[in-house]
Amino acid sequence: MSAETIDVIIPPISFTLDGAKVTIVGVVPYTNLEGEKRYIVSCQVEWRGWRSGIFQLDVADNRELERKLKVEIARMKICILSGYPLPFRKT
Repeated sequence: MSAETIDVIIPPISFTLDGAKVTIVGVVPYTNLEGEKRYIVSCQVEWRGWRSGIFQLDVADNRELERKLKVEIARMKICILSGYPLPFRKT
């Protein structure tokens, strides 16, 4: 009989990054074709009364997640500040 380990991550969890509230809604681990362990992270971002839809990021670790979230937050801020808040909804 072999013992298996199970990694448990219990979302939702919220934190602040670059002035925006980030909520991790879900995390799904998987192994890609090269045998590398990766994660599909479902996220939602809120900033200045605007909220994104839930979107997914494919990441290998927390460092890559932080980098990709910073890009998404910057994209959201640019859209809202430039007068194109269409992809987001008011909270």
